[in-house]
Amino acid sequence: MQSLALGVATLIGGLPKALWPARKRAASVAQWQNRLAELDGGAPETYFEERRALCAYPPHRTDRGTRIGGIIAAAIGLALIALSFRP
Repeated sequence: MQSLALGVATLIGGLPKALWPARKRAASVAQWQNRLAELDGGAPETYFEERRALCAYPPHRTDRGTRIGGIIAAAIGLALIALSFRP
């Protein structure tokens, strides 16, 4: 039963990343650009060297990594579901 529940949760979490990775990346890029604009406008940093961290680690430029992660998660979810029905 535990394998079934974990498999369903993993499958549900992995499918959107595998099928629509651009949504997640677009939201991440928008948040990153908004925060940089706020800092340029004079907003205080919420933690030490926030601007440096934002510039050093920008969002991914492609959807490939997110899609691969989603496919792997979906495959693991399907495997767990299949294993839960074994006698």
